[in-house]
Amino acid sequence: MELDPRLIQKAVNLKNSEFFSGLQTDVLIEISRLCEEVHLSAGQILFKEGDSANGLYFILSGSISVVINENVVNTMNSGEVLGEIALLDSGRRSATIVAEETSILLKISPVLFDEILEDYSEVARQTMNMLVKRIRNIKSRMENSQI
Repeated sequence: MELDPRLIQKAVNLKNSEFFSGLQTDVLIEISRLCEEVHLSAGQILFKEGDSANGLYFILSGSISVVINENVVNTMNSGEVLGEIALLDSGRRSATIVAEETSILLKISPVLFDEILEDYSEVARQTMNMLVKRIRNIKSRMENSQI
């Protein structure tokens, strides 16, 4: 059975990201197969601060703004992951996410994300590393009065 080239490209994009780099290609192809592709146009809102968590998102292409209390606090680009905080604690979304330009994301369902965390400890480790970096970045920006 021949694999869809788009599926292979998604797996390559995941592999090239810091978040999923520790996983084997065959695992990434399976993850790509199970993900939903989400297309956003410029200015379109993916979710709002306070919404229920419905998945983790991997940015395949485009640029995304992270907005808290109507202030843009971060811009995220291809290869980055968002939406993990509410997914990890089953809480509400901590920010509003808006496409800065036409963007394509992969949506990883809560069930699939839980399976990935259980089966691949490197993703759990990478999730913790990513959260620590974000906390340090926020702290640094606060110290420099950027937020």
